[in-house]
Amino acid sequence: MSTAVTKKNDKEEGRKNTELALNPWQGMGFPSITRMRQEFDELLGRFFSDVPALWSAERGDDRWSFDVEDTPNAYVIKAEAPGFEPNDFSVDLRGNQLVVQAKRSQQKQEKDQESFTSTQFYRAMTIPEHVDTAQVSATYKDGVLQLSLPKTEEGKGRKIPVK
Repeated sequence: MSTAVTKKNDKEEGRKNTELALNPWQGMGFPSITRMRQEFDELLGRFFSDVPALWSAERGDDRWSFDVEDTPNAYVIKAEAPGFEPNDFSVDLRGNQLVVQAKRSQQKQEKDQESFTSTQFYRAMTIPEHVDTAQVSATYKDGVLQLSLPKTEEGKGRKIPVK
Protein backbone atom coordinates (compact mmCIF):
# COMPACT_ATOMS: atom_id res chain seq x y z
CA MET A 1 0.00 0.00 0.00
CA SER A 2 2.79 2.41 0.70
CA THR A 3 3.91 1.93 -2.87
CA ALA A 4 0.52 3.19 -4.12
CA VAL A 5 0.76 6.29 -1.94
CA THR A 6 4.25 6.99 -3.23
CA LYS A 7 3.11 6.64 -6.80
CA LYS A 8 0.19 8.99 -6.16
CA ASN A 9 2.50 11.57 -4.63
CA ASP A 10 4.88 11.20 -7.56
CA LYS A 11 1.99 11.84 -9.96
CA GLU A 12 0.81 14.89 -8.00
CA GLU A 13 4.38 16.23 -7.80
CA GLY A 14 4.81 15.73 -11.55
CA ARG A 15 1.52 17.59 -12.22
CA LYS A 16 2.58 20.49 -9.96
CA ASN A 17 5.92 20.75 -11.74
CA THR A 18 4.13 20.78 -15.11
CA GLU A 19 1.73 23.50 -13.91
CA LEU A 20 4.64 25.60 -12.62
CA ALA A 21 6.47 25.16 -15.91
CA LEU A 22 3.37 26.38 -17.79
CA ASN A 23 2.69 29.20 -15.32
CA PRO A 24 5.77 30.28 -13.38
CA TRP A 25 3.81 32.99 -11.51
CA GLN A 26 1.49 30.48 -9.84
CA GLY A 27 3.91 29.59 -7.03
CA MET A 28 4.39 33.28 -6.10
CA GLY A 29 0.75 34.05 -5.36
CA PHE A 30 0.09 35.88 -8.64
CA PRO A 31 -3.07 35.11 -10.64
CA SER A 32 -2.41 32.71 -13.44
CA ILE A 33 -1.38 34.25 -16.73
CA THR A 34 -4.01 32.12 -18.41
CA ARG A 35 -6.69 33.53 -16.12
CA MET A 36 -5.49 37.10 -16.70
CA ARG A 37 -5.52 36.53 -20.46
CA GLN A 38 -9.05 35.11 -20.31
CA GLU A 39 -10.28 38.12 -18.35
CA PHE A 40 -8.53 40.52 -20.74
CA ASP A 41 -10.05 38.74 -23.76
CA GLU A 42 -13.51 38.93 -22.15
CA LEU A 43 -13.01 42.65 -21.47
CA LEU A 44 -12.01 43.32 -25.08
CA GLY A 45 -14.88 41.15 -26.32
CA ARG A 46 -17.40 43.14 -24.30
CA PHE A 47 -15.90 46.44 -25.46
CA PHE A 48 -15.89 45.59 -29.15
CA SER A 49 -19.35 44.03 -29.04
CA ASP A 50 -20.63 47.43 -27.82
CA VAL A 51 -18.83 49.41 -30.53
CA PRO A 52 -21.63 49.07 -33.13
CA ALA A 53 -24.04 50.54 -30.58
CA LEU A 54 -21.65 53.45 -30.01
CA TRP A 55 -21.27 54.03 -33.75
CA SER A 56 -25.00 53.89 -34.41
CA ALA A 57 -25.71 56.35 -31.57
CA GLU A 58 -23.16 58.70 -33.07
CA ARG A 59 -24.72 58.36 -36.52
CA GLY A 60 -28.25 58.85 -35.24
CA ASP A 61 -29.17 55.15 -35.37
CA ASP A 62 -31.06 54.49 -38.57
CA ARG A 63 -32.78 51.42 -37.13
CA TRP A 64 -35.79 53.00 -35.48
CA SER A 65 -38.28 50.73 -33.89
CA PHE A 66 -41.96 51.36 -34.36
CA ASP A 67 -44.62 50.81 -31.72
CA VAL A 68 -47.95 49.88 -33.27
CA GLU A 69 -51.15 50.15 -31.25
CA ASP A 70 -54.45 48.75 -32.50
CA THR A 71 -57.10 51.05 -31.05
CA PRO A 72 -60.84 50.63 -31.78
CA ASN A 73 -60.86 53.45 -34.38
CA ALA A 74 -57.33 53.51 -35.78
CA TYR A 75 -53.89 51.99 -35.92
CA VAL A 76 -51.44 54.32 -34.18
CA ILE A 77 -47.76 54.02 -35.05
CA LYS A 78 -45.10 55.78 -32.97
CA ALA A 79 -41.37 56.08 -33.55
CA GLU A 80 -38.80 57.87 -31.42
CA ALA A 81 -36.86 60.11 -33.78
CA PRO A 82 -35.05 62.79 -31.77
CA GLY A 83 -33.19 65.62 -33.44
CA PHE A 84 -35.37 65.98 -36.52
CA GLU A 85 -37.75 68.72 -37.59
CA PRO A 86 -41.21 68.06 -39.07
CA ASN A 87 -40.03 69.11 -42.54
CA ASP A 88 -37.22 66.48 -42.39
CA PHE A 89 -39.83 63.72 -42.81
CA SER A 90 -41.50 62.33 -45.90
CA VAL A 91 -44.49 60.03 -45.35
CA ASP A 92 -46.04 58.46 -48.46
CA LEU A 93 -48.75 55.92 -49.22
CA ARG A 94 -47.85 53.79 -52.23
CA GLY A 95 -50.60 51.26 -52.80
CA ASN A 96 -50.72 49.19 -49.63
CA GLN A 97 -47.26 50.41 -48.50
CA LEU A 98 -46.61 53.15 -45.98
CA VAL A 99 -43.18 54.65 -46.63
CA VAL A 100 -41.50 56.77 -43.94
CA GLN A 101 -38.29 58.63 -44.75
CA ALA A 102 -36.29 61.18 -42.81
CA LYS A 103 -33.12 63.04 -43.66
CA ARG A 104 -31.15 65.76 -41.96
CA SER A 105 -27.80 67.28 -42.69
CA GLN A 106 -25.55 69.47 -40.63
CA GLN A 107 -22.52 71.42 -41.77
CA LYS A 108 -20.06 72.96 -39.32
CA GLN A 109 -17.30 75.43 -40.05
CA GLU A 110 -14.63 75.84 -37.37
CA LYS A 111 -11.51 77.83 -38.14
CA ASP A 112 -10.02 76.12 -41.19
CA GLN A 113 -11.95 72.86 -40.78
CA GLU A 114 -15.30 72.01 -42.21
CA SER A 115 -17.35 68.98 -41.17
CA PHE A 116 -20.52 67.54 -42.60
CA THR A 117 -22.86 64.97 -41.05
CA SER A 118 -25.92 63.41 -42.57
CA THR A 119 -28.52 61.13 -41.02
CA GLN A 120 -31.00 59.23 -43.14
CA PHE A 121 -33.78 56.81 -42.35
CA TYR A 122 -36.05 54.73 -44.56
CA ARG A 123 -38.77 52.28 -43.59
CA ALA A 124 -41.58 50.76 -45.66
CA MET A 125 -44.35 48.65 -44.19
CA THR A 126 -47.53 47.05 -45.45
CA ILE A 127 -50.61 48.68 -44.01
CA PRO A 128 -53.48 46.49 -42.80
CA GLU A 129 -56.65 46.10 -44.82
CA HIS A 130 -59.59 48.37 -44.06
CA VAL A 131 -57.58 51.56 -43.47
CA ASP A 132 -59.14 54.81 -44.65
CA THR A 133 -56.10 55.94 -46.66
CA ALA A 134 -57.62 59.38 -47.31
CA GLN A 135 -57.54 60.13 -43.56
CA VAL A 136 -53.99 59.00 -42.69
CA SER A 137 -52.15 61.70 -40.72
CA ALA A 138 -48.68 62.26 -39.28
CA THR A 139 -47.43 64.51 -36.47
CA TYR A 140 -44.01 65.09 -34.98
CA LYS A 141 -43.68 66.42 -31.46
CA ASP A 142 -40.99 66.17 -28.76
CA GLY A 143 -38.87 63.75 -30.81
CA VAL A 144 -41.71 61.31 -31.53
CA LEU A 145 -43.19 60.72 -34.97
CA GLN A 146 -46.82 59.57 -34.69
CA LEU A 147 -48.86 58.20 -37.58
CA SER A 148 -52.57 57.63 -37.35
CA LEU A 149 -54.21 55.20 -39.78
CA PRO A 150 -57.98 55.43 -39.23
CA LYS A 151 -60.01 52.26 -39.76
CA THR A 152 -62.98 52.03 -42.08
CA GLU A 153 -66.31 50.94 -40.62
CA GLU A 154 -65.64 47.41 -41.81
CA GLY A 155 -62.19 47.52 -40.18
CA LYS A 156 -63.63 48.60 -36.83
CA GLY A 157 -65.58 45.36 -36.66
CA ARG A 158 -68.39 44.75 -34.26
CA LYS A 159 -68.60 43.46 -30.72
CA ILE A 160 -69.96 39.94 -30.29
CA PRO A 161 -71.60 39.32 -26.90
CA VAL A 162 -70.62 36.13 -25.10
CA LYS A 163 -73.55 34.24 -23.55
